[in-house]
Amino acid sequence: MPHDDDTSEAGRLRNVLGQGRWFGSLPQDLQQRILSGSRVRSFARGEVIALEGAPASALSAVLDGEVKLVRQARQGHESLLWIAETGSWFGEYAVLTGEKILVTAIAKTPTRLLLLPKTELDRIVKDEPLHFRHFAMLAIGRISNYLKAYIHATSLHPEARLRGQLFVLSQMKIDELGARAPVELPYSQAELASLIGVTRQTVNQLLQTLVAKGLVEARFKHVRVLAPPEMLVDL
Repeated sequence: MPHDDDTSEAGRLRNVLGQGRWFGSLPQDLQQRILSGSRVRSFARGEVIALEGAPASALSAVLDGEVKLVRQARQGHESLLWIAETGSWFGEYAVLTGEKILVTAIAKTPTRLLLLPKTELDRIVKDEPLHFRHFAMLAIGRISNYLKAYIHATSLHPEARLRGQLFVLSQMKIDELGARAPVELPYSQAELASLIGVTRQTVNQLLQTLVAKGLVEARFKHVRVLAPPEMLVDL
């Protein structure tokens, strides 16, 4: 992050990131190391932020906007995995393991990110090895949700897949960003269709079923989960 006298900017960044449970739980000295070692960068809508298969580059946090995390399939087809919102972090796997980037990150909207380069993260951990545990917790905290998402993605029934994905996405937003029901999810019907592997028309029909049951509200490019997420699916 640029070193200047704009302390209000540093405070704003701390406030935005502090809304997320991971950053907000970090020791003050580690928060400061992350902020001072990072840079802020803006991306235009549709711009690629990180490319699947590329070397690890940075741990990223969304300051403004939304970021799509997708897997690249054959003939340029994209399979949506998740949409990162303000306060969300992504890219932890590659920077922590040194492996290549697993998913492509694309700015869904004009986006502003905080980028902590891998070299700086490595320097932080070298100076204080105990800090690695804090970075690892970012990844570990998502494992159960990723497993649940995989289980629901393999369900034979489209409605069960949709219910399961809405559950996982809502729970992730609650766990990571401190959201409360009703939970707003920034997913269009086309994006939900990509998540569960059906057509947009099928998603529309499935959503109407959930609307009739009072579980969700279907809005333009958004879904509002009205009930506590666990009511969507029996795990």
